[in-house]
Amino acid sequence: MLKPFTGLIALLLLACASVALPQSYEQLYSDYRGSLYQIRLIELSSNSKAGLGSGFQISTDGLIATNYHVVSEAVHHPEKYALKYLSVDGKEGELELLDVDVINDLAILRQKGQPGGDFLRLASKSPSKGETIVSMGNPLDLGMTIVPGTYNGIASGSFYDRIHFSGSINPGMSGGPVINRNGQVVGINVATAGNQISFLVPVNKLVALLLDYKKEASAGNGALELQPIINRQLHQNQQRIIDQVLAADWQLRPLGDALVVGEISASIQCWGNSTDDEDEPITQVAKGCTGQDVVYLSEEFDTGRVEYEFFWLEGDEELRSSRFYAAYEENMSGFFPGNSAGEDDVTNFNCKQQFTRHPRDGSGKANGASDDPAEASEAQKPPKANGNRDPVIARTSYCVRRYKNFPDLYDVFYVSLTVDQEKRALVSHFTLSGFTQESATAFTEKFTSEIQWH
Repeated sequence: MLKPFTGLIALLLLACASVALPQSYEQLYSDYRGSLYQIRLIELSSNSKAGLGSGFQISTDGLIATNYHVVSEAVHHPEKYALKYLSVDGKEGELELLDVDVINDLAILRQKGQPGGDFLRLASKSPSKGETIVSMGNPLDLGMTIVPGTYNGIASGSFYDRIHFSGSINPGMSGGPVINRNGQVVGINVATAGNQISFLVPVNKLVALLLDYKKEASAGNGALELQPIINRQLHQNQQRIIDQVLAADWQLRPLGDALVVGEISASIQCWGNSTDDEDEPITQVAKGCTGQDVVYLSEEFDTGRVEYEFFWLEGDEELRSSRFYAAYEENMSGFFPGNSAGEDDVTNFNCKQQFTRHPRDGSGKANGASDDPAEASEAQKPPKANGNRDPVIARTSYCVRRYKNFPDLYDVFYVSLTVDQEKRALVSHFTLSGFTQESATAFTEKFTSEIQWH
């Protein structure tokens, strides 16, 4: 039986008011081991483990928190998978999936039958930078382990809040708690980059999910339908990202004969490289920018990505124009969307191709032209700028594929190749994954209008 919503408030207030003296690592493990569980994804046909993670009890009535990615297969294929828990003392039982937050990679489950007797309290404030905190979990199915490390605040360079934790989180520890020396949860294990660099979901994201679930449950809505919940979360997330991106000050950087988009925000990082091999007839300078994290939906499907890149190519004096463009098109034919998705997740791309004209003074957005730039009439050309210089002509592809299970969300793939110079060319590309048509259109107009030409 669900407890009233006020019971959660009392629990949170108790967590805030609880004060304990710092404990040793051995004492921490001894005191809180009863709250820890291995989360098992069971493939029903074979009745065998298909995946493992960690979790921890957060209430007296048997609520357990873990990562969404630990239980995602059971979300998408409940007819094929079940969820079970294994306590540190060897007690096994079934789990009921209650609510998820795919943006912050969290899930709430409930133990079926008699709940465990111990639970962890959720911290009301963040640790101080440099403070020692302790990660708990079950790495590589080796048994429950504690990993001390350092709290380094919220990591920069991401659209999604993640705590930078200096400690080794290993496979199988996903979804386990990270506690302070008073035994209160400050984060949830979620990812690692190796070499003592790991990432945690801040506990306030779990508090928000717990409050949301309790609110829905207390309203008497019965079992929550997860598909509409995930859809709403994805819509809200893409709107948050596009609002942040469009409101940013887009800094331009020189690349060949153009000024191209640099780092739009701290959440998007750019990298560059170049090829200057004397044996190669084409020199290439590349600049790529991408958001560092994505939203995990399943093993084959991720979303929430913003990425864009530019390539400037120049052919040497001895290279014929026809050979330049043959090599150019061959090298540039390998573009593909940055996010992964299977045929069960998305439709095929529907693409529109056209020639576009871009003013050299950077004013105004690109204008469409006929299928053959040689056939474009003078009336189709935008006004010449800066000394009557002709606009840049590019062959542009704009491709869209729809998400089958999430209405009004799409992947958008854009690539533009200039074709108006003999041995010099600029390639512009971007991918947006999981955005509405309105958001994608706004980004496209901004992106194409920002590129400027000398």
